[in-house]
Amino acid sequence: MSVAYDELIPALKKMLPARTLGVIGRAVSFIQRLRQIRAGIFVWAVVLSRFGHKPGFAQAGQWYGRLSGKELAPRPWQLRFKSASTVRLFEEAFERGVRPWRDSRARRPRHPLARRFPDVIAWDSTPVQVADCLRGVFKGTRSAKAALKATLAVSLYGLLPLFAQVVPGNRHDMLLFPPLQLFRKGTLLLFDKGFVAYERLKEISDAGLKYLCPMRLNGNPVVIGVHRAPARVRKALRRHPDGIRLRELLPKGKHIRQPWDLEVRVIPKSQTRRSHKRHWITTRLVIMPGPKRSLRPYLTNLSPLEWSPPALRELYRLRWQVELVFKELKQHLNLEYMPSKDPHAVQIFAWASLLALALSRTVATCFCPARALVGLAAALRPMLLTRALRATIRLLGRALAAPPREAALLLRVFADELIAEARAPQVKREDSFERLRPFLAKNVPA
Repeated sequence: MSVAYDELIPALKKMLPARTLGVIGRAVSFIQRLRQIRAGIFVWAVVLSRFGHKPGFAQAGQWYGRLSGKELAPRPWQLRFKSASTVRLFEEAFERGVRPWRDSRARRPRHPLARRFPDVIAWDSTPVQVADCLRGVFKGTRSAKAALKATLAVSLYGLLPLFAQVVPGNRHDMLLFPPLQLFRKGTLLLFDKGFVAYERLKEISDAGLKYLCPMRLNGNPVVIGVHRAPARVRKALRRHPDGIRLRELLPKGKHIRQPWDLEVRVIPKSQTRRSHKRHWITTRLVIMPGPKRSLRPYLTNLSPLEWSPPALRELYRLRWQVELVFKELKQHLNLEYMPSKDPHAVQIFAWASLLALALSRTVATCFCPARALVGLAAALRPMLLTRALRATIRLLGRALAAPPREAALLLRVFADELIAEARAPQVKREDSFERLRPFLAKNVPA
């Protein structure tokens, strides 16, 4: 691994440019009084503090002093965390930082899967517990009285964050989804059954995107066609040409030994009995046999000619990488550590952890092109680099505030220390995309 030292600091400052953050700060009314606190340095200070051990207001203030050379009184500093305008500033900073990554053409990996999809997006959420006194603002779930919910869209081509939301913990997953216009046509979306709404499947198809998600176990669609199933299913469908309920073909508790590949019709819950026929949604249902006589049903709009049921199962396995990103956020970027009882401050700390993830990925792409960060067997594993940044973040902070000549010397030391910390043991690991290669070997578009 190598890095161009003269490109690292410009890349970081381009991700969170001080001048742009100042403009955003004025637009969201962050800069009103107490003008000695600059919006750009404030964001950088809070983000860098999230790499520390149990960071809070004092640690962020110390980072502000290192970056600006000024000491601030604790009271005016902490008041900045108790404003809705500061929350808006961090939301806009995250959007500004990840926007360039949504153009996947610049980071298209050399992998057969990239010839099928311009991007593969995993979307999921994770709860973040906060102080119980905030349950009136951020009502939690059964496991916590008060909680936030962080939702994140991650590109599996480099584990780059592309979109995020921070909402109350009791907000149902079905009501949360990224705007579809953010992604290029042909992008594949992987998400859990908690986000499945039949209306959304139609919206995804109409937007020119692909989807692969589990069907709820209590789903009972109408089967209208068969690609692969036992002969009795085809006979039953010939007797009922208008369709037959899945529960009549596959009763609850029934086990299958071979995959089923069906064309089904689902009805959105929002439709009445009189109007539901006009709003039927046709999709593909693949049912795979699972362990201990379980069933694994998947809904998708991928072609049965290109994607067999076993290939879909391996393709959906890739969604698990977003869970690894959440683990990275909680273990190394303090997403779960909320040292405040103020409703605005906890949101600011959550957004700062998400921005710290974007900062880590920016450093990773300076060491290694994003197209080479695909899979667990990549030349550089982004999660290890995030862990290593915790030990070297002070060197990076000094380089950010130093003059150009001194910054170049600091960056050499920073890069050497970071590579030494981030170097993974020489253990042969299976690429997370490796199981898909046999299914992609045939009929891959040029």
